[in-house]
Amino acid sequence: MAARTYGMGVIGTAWAAAAPLPAFSTYDGIELRAIASGRRARAEAAAEKYGIPHASDDYREMLAMPDIDMVYIAGPNELHRPMVLDAAAAGKHILCEKPIGLNAAEGREMLAAVEAAGVAHVVCMTMRPFVTHGYVRRLVADGAIGEPRHYSYTHFAGWGGRDWSWHRDASRGGGMLMAVGSHYIDMAREFVGEWASVSCELRHWTEEVPDEEGAMHRVTADEGFGLLGSSRSGAAISIHFSANVPGARGRLVELYGSDGSVVIDGDEMGAGATVTVARRSEGGTPRVVEVPPPDDPPEVAACAERRFGTMAHALIAAIESGEPQAPNLVDALRVQEVLDAAVRSAREGVVVRLAEPAGS
Repeated sequence: MAARTYGMGVIGTAWAAAAPLPAFSTYDGIELRAIASGRRARAEAAAEKYGIPHASDDYREMLAMPDIDMVYIAGPNELHRPMVLDAAAAGKHILCEKPIGLNAAEGREMLAAVEAAGVAHVVCMTMRPFVTHGYVRRLVADGAIGEPRHYSYTHFAGWGGRDWSWHRDASRGGGMLMAVGSHYIDMAREFVGEWASVSCELRHWTEEVPDEEGAMHRVTADEGFGLLGSSRSGAAISIHFSANVPGARGRLVELYGSDGSVVIDGDEMGAGATVTVARRSEGGTPRVVEVPPPDDPPEVAACAERRFGTMAHALIAAIESGEPQAPNLVDALRVQEVLDAAVRSAREGVVVRLAEPAGS
């Protein structure tokens, strides 16, 4: 249990309304006290729905409130940097969406700011709490497949088209590589270690989309991507994604090692996922295994949205223990370095080698 109740401010109302707000409003140990959006009407609507006493179109108002202990930052990617810097300067603990910014230079500035301010920080790499992912992570760490040699993540989605928003604008941090690729890059780090190299192809097929008033805007952000790379441990990495395909196959995660393999087929956010394990010592025949239920803390187990309940729990643990909790800005910076390298690779048509992370 949290040592006390923490006052939270929420910045953003678009994505926040889908999962984070239901999670935070039902987490025992958090009280929602302020919400801000660039559109005041949206902030006021969310405040009314969740009983939040303060709504504003200026997030800086909540940073000046003494009863706000922590902030959740879910604005457009281009605004993460100033929001994190302002929150750190105000002494607020930070739960930030990924990717943390537009590039690694911003990430390094943000990390320096939170460390100088002494505030706790967690970044919402919300695929880490997936039950199947956690189970497979433990299998691999325990040597179930031997030395990991290949990591493959394919996700072909049927999400349909989107109207104009910042997600369609590469200059503002839009695109699927930033939005979902950041998750898959982080998963590779968890399963096979830090990245050593990457090559990337970015694709978009939609030329223009309308905004709410019917005006057309040029699409510059990617709708699909392919990544090939290697880890410092020597594993080969392959990640492919497309946002809007007919007959979408969904997610398939494959890990092959010297002594066996493990496969996650499906999406536990959708129809569900199965885990299949094969071991060379058992003849190599794949078998479906039962994934044990998560051993969640009571606050997370009672939370309306487990992924964000887990993130909130990590932030509170960091506050109360004084020790960093993953995933944090260090993890997010490592991911951003791979994203930067991928964008450079796509632009220049080269394989990009990554510098070894400091302290590794």
